[in-house]
Amino acid sequence: MRILSLFLLLGACGSLNLSTLIELSRRDPLTANPDGFVAAVALPEALDVPAGGATLGFYWESAGETIGGSYTLRRREGVGPAPAAGQHVLVFDLTPADAASIRQTQQEIIALKADGVSGEGRFSVYAAACGRGDVAAPRLSTYIQVESGGGFLPLLREYDISADMAQGRLPACI
Repeated sequence: MRILSLFLLLGACGSLNLSTLIELSRRDPLTANPDGFVAAVALPEALDVPAGGATLGFYWESAGETIGGSYTLRRREGVGPAPAAGQHVLVFDLTPADAASIRQTQQEIIALKADGVSGEGRFSVYAAACGRGDVAAPRLSTYIQVESGGGFLPLLREYDISADMAQGRLPACI
């Protein structure tokens, strides 16, 4: 299983950091410990990610069948990458039950591959944002950590979300 898509977006499209893609291509998602999967987003102080607004997808597809699923990430305390001036960093991870579910999916995929079944894997991270006021510099950066104690790898840097804001795709935080 190779990583086909990996993204951490804020309700919009963006481009991925090439050095991160190269680094992730060297790792085997079937042996990675899901307890180490951590996402972070650096965004303006006036923006937030609501409860339930961040998800991680871990899927394998073969002959029209899909195993795996999408898991709601929980906000957690912890240190993420250093934010730029006027920004804050939010850090998210999996619940222990969701990490266990991903471990089970990894084992199912390993067994299918051992039986000669071919397929394609997908690993994704998504975050939806909401606003709490005016945003002078609507830029965000996103990161992924794929092993406990490992560093955060940049996914998107200084992504401009002003078009999303202008099109009304950024709801107010409740």
